[in-house]
Amino acid sequence: MKKTSRILIFLLVSTLVIISGCIGNTPSSTGTSPTTSENPTSNRGETSEIEISPTEAGSETGTETQTETSTETPVQNESLQYDEDGNVVCEGDADPDLGCEAGETNEEGTGPGFSLPETLINVTLEPVIIPVYKLTANFTYVGPIGSEAFEPNGEKIERVSIITQSTNPGKNVKFTITFENESLAAAYVHIPSFIDMFSGKKYVYEPTVIKFDEGDEFGRNWELHLYSTGFTLYELTDDGLEELQSGEVELDGRRVSFTVENFSEIFPEKVYLRIYGRTINDDNPSLTYPSVEKFMMEAGRGWIDYYSPAWFGLPDESVELYMEATGHDVLMRLYFKDESTYKLMMPIKAFIDSSDNGEADWIAIITANGYELKDRSGSVFRSGNVKVEQLGDGRFMVEYNISNFFSLVPWRYFRLWFAPSIGFNRFPSHSNIWVNATNGLSLDKDVERYLVIVVEDVYIKGNKDSAEGEIQLVSWAFPVYWEHENDLDWEYGPIYAVGYPAKRWVEANDHSRLLYHDERAISVSFPFINGYPIFVMPLDEVKKYRKVYVQTAGWDLDDPGEYITLGVGLLIDAAIGLATGEIGTAMKYGYNGVMFINQLVTGQGAGEWWRSTIVKDLGGDPDPVGYNGYTIEASDNYRDGVLVETWSADGNMRVTYLVQEVEVPRTLRYTDMKAYLSTVKFTTDTEIGDDEYYIHLRAFTHFIEGEEYYGTDVAEGVRVTPMLPVLAEHRYPEGRRVIDGNKLMVEPNLLIIEHARADVPFLYLEYNAWEEDSGKWGNDDDPMGQVAITILLDDDYFTWDPFSGIPEKEWSLEFPSCGVSGGCSKAWFWVRIKAD
Repeated sequence: MKKTSRILIFLLVSTLVIISGCIGNTPSSTGTSPTTSENPTSNRGETSEIEISPTEAGSETGTETQTETSTETPVQNESLQYDEDGNVVCEGDADPDLGCEAGETNEEGTGPGFSLPETLINVTLEPVIIPVYKLTANFTYVGPIGSEAFEPNGEKIERVSIITQSTNPGKNVKFTITFENESLAAAYVHIPSFIDMFSGKKYVYEPTVIKFDEGDEFGRNWELHLYSTGFTLYELTDDGLEELQSGEVELDGRRVSFTVENFSEIFPEKVYLRIYGRTINDDNPSLTYPSVEKFMMEAGRGWIDYYSPAWFGLPDESVELYMEATGHDVLMRLYFKDESTYKLMMPIKAFIDSSDNGEADWIAIITANGYELKDRSGSVFRSGNVKVEQLGDGRFMVEYNISNFFSLVPWRYFRLWFAPSIGFNRFPSHSNIWVNATNGLSLDKDVERYLVIVVEDVYIKGNKDSAEGEIQLVSWAFPVYWEHENDLDWEYGPIYAVGYPAKRWVEANDHSRLLYHDERAISVSFPFINGYPIFVMPLDEVKKYRKVYVQTAGWDLDDPGEYITLGVGLLIDAAIGLATGEIGTAMKYGYNGVMFINQLVTGQGAGEWWRSTIVKDLGGDPDPVGYNGYTIEASDNYRDGVLVETWSADGNMRVTYLVQEVEVPRTLRYTDMKAYLSTVKFTTDTEIGDDEYYIHLRAFTHFIEGEEYYGTDVAEGVRVTPMLPVLAEHRYPEGRRVIDGNKLMVEPNLLIIEHARADVPFLYLEYNAWEEDSGKWGNDDDPMGQVAITILLDDDYFTWDPFSGIPEKEWSLEFPSCGVSGGCSKAWFWVRIKAD
């Protein structure tokens, strides 16, 4: 009896040890593998035996009569699965998320969680020890899988989460929408209807809708209608909404959760979704989340992410960039047009300027074997794999993903460019890429865009004089908007006004060009453009208007007055006066947009103003050389530049305008600009004996509101703001002095204009050389040559270093020119745009 009792006690103790091992030795929630101690014991004086069966860990089989403790470090085994709490995921129909844990019963009756029989005497311990040993020595955590996604800078909703079971991923998917606060959750997930108990009237409210689609234009679409009382899932068919299932909705403060069953049977492997929220007062959705792009979801992976792709490529470039900003990660794919380009550029460096100073804060070195992201000091912050693939069209693709990148660049925008480790190639070759992932993802050239209009050439058939004509030019431009063609309520933009030349006049024969002209100078890649600028406005602002109207007027001065001889003020006065006269007449007589434009082109208003005002200020009766107008469509594309040639109504004057979209690199703000007149050589004199030379210089880079003309009334109820060039003007030598001599060279090295920041759309330089004579008529000063050029500071104009985001330019060119009287000179300009 005593022996039998000892056996029963032993069996009870052993059973407790085994049960303790099944239930107690579960992995911690942190996913670390615990160290397990097993104490199978026996009494040396008894005959009972414990048999240890073979295990994957290599245990020996045999009869043991020992009392020792075995402590082992568990080895991972992917054959077992665990839930998120570390509990064993049982097989069969048991749901691991509903409490199937180690020690509970499964349908096979063996292994961890099998049930003990009612009688302990007949229990067999061998099947118990085997799985317990596997459990402790071969541990792997596999539980419910899921993820969350958010829209950067999104409003009202903080994030969207999904979770699915690991045993059958994608079968059932639980969604959780987390709003910014409880009030928003209650407002957008509300009751479907309300019955007024007093009136009996029923109020029906529109649901918040989650829309799913396959991502294809003609793919399948679904809608989930969400109320606080439950949800209904529909598929959109040709016959309308087809109900698929309904379910419960759980409200927990600012979190709203619901589970879609059989998700993978309804939806494709990858599906896209957006949320359209309505409160009970909304006729239309007042919430769209994400507001830009959409979420991409793969239920089988338990994966949801904010999907925001973008593409960047330029004409004639041999490299293109594809990028995705997903959550905190950035994926980049470089596409090289062929194998030779791939070999030329690889290994390649990605330069990232995240502090917006034009210098690289991060440099990613990409090879075929992997990448490393380093800071300026060379410390590695990220590294990873690189995928290289040759595509069917001959292109080479290089792909890499920078994990958690936006923890390094938390404001989610940066400047980017690429260059090989060795060589002078660059992508983009003449710009940087501005990456903005603050809301969606955009890849664009790192530029500010302007519309610039230049008076590129002026030609006259007759100078309106029996001898040489003393001609002056004025040009003006303004944008106009009207809602409808018959609408007289026009909106006028500011009036830009420029006079030419800076001092005195252009002496011209019949059949003469009035501006310096180089046949090559009609491209932003050339060092300069012929002529003077007359209009500049940010491109986004220009596109708010319908048309931009430009006009040039010229006249011959029979008897130049003292005011004209000494200053340029009247030219500005004339330009503004002619422009406002036109607008006033158009307002008075205009019937519709077409009629308005016709009046502008014919210069009706300008002609009236001319006759009534300008004659008395000129010092003599001026002979009009021509009125020349043109209307430019504000919405057209002028990126490649457009030359517009237009004649005056009488056919005497031809004006050529260059209309150009100028892309100004933003990093020019880190450079300064200096322009000099370095040297002048007088090559041909105009009379016997010593001549007396002097020079007028002018430059400007922008326009500002003219205070003296601010709020000019052009008609009843119509006021406009004139924009005048901000001029830098010089005379050399200073004062009334002259340079005596004939054919000679001087080196003024005169700084014409300087800017601490060079991020302006253009630089205008003007040179006028004269030989001084006495008197005012018949023996007036003789022109020695005139030059008017405009430099368009477009990104194509500059030199771009492969390892810098800041462009630069430096050149010195000579400009030979002659006056009608026979005097000639050469002027050398020196322009420097560079970071110090």
